[in-house]
Amino acid sequence: MTFHAKTVMGALLAGAAAVMFAAGPAAAGTDVYVDTTDPFNGGAAGFVADGEIFTVCDNRADGMRASGHIGWIDSKASHWVPLEDANGANNSCARKDLSIGEGITVTVEICLKDGANGTPKYCATKRGKA
Repeated sequence: MTFHAKTVMGALLAGAAAVMFAAGPAAAGTDVYVDTTDPFNGGAAGFVADGEIFTVCDNRADGMRASGHIGWIDSKASHWVPLEDANGANNSCARKDLSIGEGITVTVEICLKDGANGTPKYCATKRGKA
C-alpha cells in the first residue's frame, strides 16, 4: 500500500469512527392522541412528548364527562395518572404537566362517564414514546 493510500485509508477510518461514536440527536418522542369510541367522539385525550403534557377534553354537551388516564413504567414505579374534564363541553380542557423520561412507553386512555362515579364507557387507548 502506498503512503498516499495509507493516509487516505486512515482518514476514512478515523472519520467513520467519529461518526459511529458521536452523540446523536435526542430521540424525539411520539405525540399520542385518542378519541372515545362513541359515534360523536365525545371525549379526547392527548399526550405531547415535548414537555410531557397530558390533556383531556370533553367535546360534546351530552351530560357525560371525559375521563382519561396516562400510564407508564419507569425504574421507580408503575404510574397510572387520572385526569378528568368535568367543566362541560367545549370549555377549557383539563391539563397536567408531567415528568416522564425519554423513550418510556406511555399508554393514554380516554373514556366517557356519567358523573364522578359513573361507569366508564366508550373507552379507547393508544401508546407512544415519551
